[in-house]
Amino acid sequence: MPTELPPAFTFSQSSLQDFADCPRRFQLRYLLAQAYPAPVAEPLAVLDDSVERGERFHRLMERYWRGVQLTEQTDPLIADLWQAFLDNPPANVPQTFRRPEFSVNVKPAWANGARLTAKYDLLAYDPDGEALIIDWKTSRRLRRDILERRLQTILYPLLLVEAAPRLFGTPLPPERVRLLYWFGEDGGATESFAYSSSRYIDGRSYISALLARLRALEVDEFPLTADLHHCRYCQYRSLCEREEVAGTFEPDDAEFLPDLDELRDLIAAAAADEDFVL
Repeated sequence: MPTELPPAFTFSQSSLQDFADCPRRFQLRYLLAQAYPAPVAEPLAVLDDSVERGERFHRLMERYWRGVQLTEQTDPLIADLWQAFLDNPPANVPQTFRRPEFSVNVKPAWANGARLTAKYDLLAYDPDGEALIIDWKTSRRLRRDILERRLQTILYPLLLVEAAPRLFGTPLPPERVRLLYWFGEDGGATESFAYSSSRYIDGRSYISALLARLRALEVDEFPLTADLHHCRYCQYRSLCEREEVAGTFEPDDAEFLPDLDELRDLIAAAAADEDFVL
């Protein structure tokens, strides 16, 4: 039986990354809505604190970039992140258009009917300058080669180029787009990725191929990943008989952990389970 997506399903960087990392995880999570039989990682309290730090810092950044007057008293859980931001804020942020927590949704012809979405922590744009996407990371900086391979790095600039005519009223050349990762645990260190026409073409081809591969799979054909690193923080590891014990949470393992929004949802789902004990 061919694969059928849920009605109005929208692909995010998280769902595409899940499929790229492990097609079986994508199937369990998004097609079968399988309940989570295992926690993301242990100790859960440390993981929960890390997620809470991320949430609070993102809320603080949203208020800051909306121009909300902030009090001198800083939330103690994120005081170090706030100080890192004050010491090393992103430089040369365009001023004409600034939107924190901003989402774009597109259904490009090359995606074969698929809907794609991106949620930007901060999107800034000057008509005569660049469009800058900023993503706040509360972890330590990942290696550049790892970041470059992530679906977030591929998808976010791509969807901004696709959405630009509707969003800004004019096409946006890929060469005027830049993605910046800001790392709070590294004192505000950054990694910047300039976009280009060749990156746009390569990204579009890669995502098209992922979507085509997904649609070509029969329901009983979704394979497990061959890379066992991806199993360490997977909620389905016991179902797949890959791991019996949760991976010990290490903030530096952000390469393999779900992103912030996904972690929040996963912890909430686990806490709602009657067998869950923290």
